[in-house]
Amino acid sequence: MIQFNSCKPDPQSGYTLIELMITMLISVFVIAGIYSAYTNQLESYSTQEDVAVIQQNIRSAMMIMTRDIREAGCDPTESLNPGFVSATTGQIQFTRDIRGDLISANEGDGDLADQDENVSFGFSAAVDFDSNGIADGGTQGADWSAAGNFGRNTNTGGGFQPIAESVDAVEFNYILSDGTSSTAPTPSRFNEIRAVQVSMLVRSQRLDLKFTNTTAYTTASGTVWGPFNDNFRRRFAATTIQCRNLGL
Repeated sequence: MIQFNSCKPDPQSGYTLIELMITMLISVFVIAGIYSAYTNQLESYSTQEDVAVIQQNIRSAMMIMTRDIREAGCDPTESLNPGFVSATTGQIQFTRDIRGDLISANEGDGDLADQDENVSFGFSAAVDFDSNGIADGGTQGADWSAAGNFGRNTNTGGGFQPIAESVDAVEFNYILSDGTSSTAPTPSRFNEIRAVQVSMLVRSQRLDLKFTNTTAYTTASGTVWGPFNDNFRRRFAATTIQCRNLGL
């Protein structure tokens, strides 16, 4: 008869020190890998969030300006002379007759005193001291030092109300009836403006130390902004807005 020897476990047997150290080392590598993947995902999410905010800022500002500037000079009663009041590189102001009619509130009534009939776009002096369209934090000669809110102002008062945040710069370039363009037409030529080219540069609100911005941005007039060689992500947009009510 075949007999088998039974082996009883040693009550004092267990993992050796070397086995424990190997297990701990493997655990450290696993945890480090998980942490690295987590931080990479977090950084990627933050970057995507920053870019989304930048794009939304530009999109909303351009949409509002396009809607309003298209109506510059609107004069349904043909009894006024609405149009551009100011036209500089960094700010624009115009009038339009778009509401106040006693029968239809959203039709012109022959005056320019109603809400949103005298509109300006630009930076406040606290953002752009010299009104050249480049944010300077309210300090003369400190262009590009601090991005700020870009705003809209109307005849209802209250100053420039923000329509975009963290804007580095904006440029208005005016296309005249003879096909030429200028970022600063003389007041005598305001009635010749037929379109406005808007260029805007917006940056992220947070630094990304793993990113360096080496991009140069060219505005509609041909001016070059940058490269800044800093750690802010930026987005640039330019559009041409036709003034439908001028030159008719």
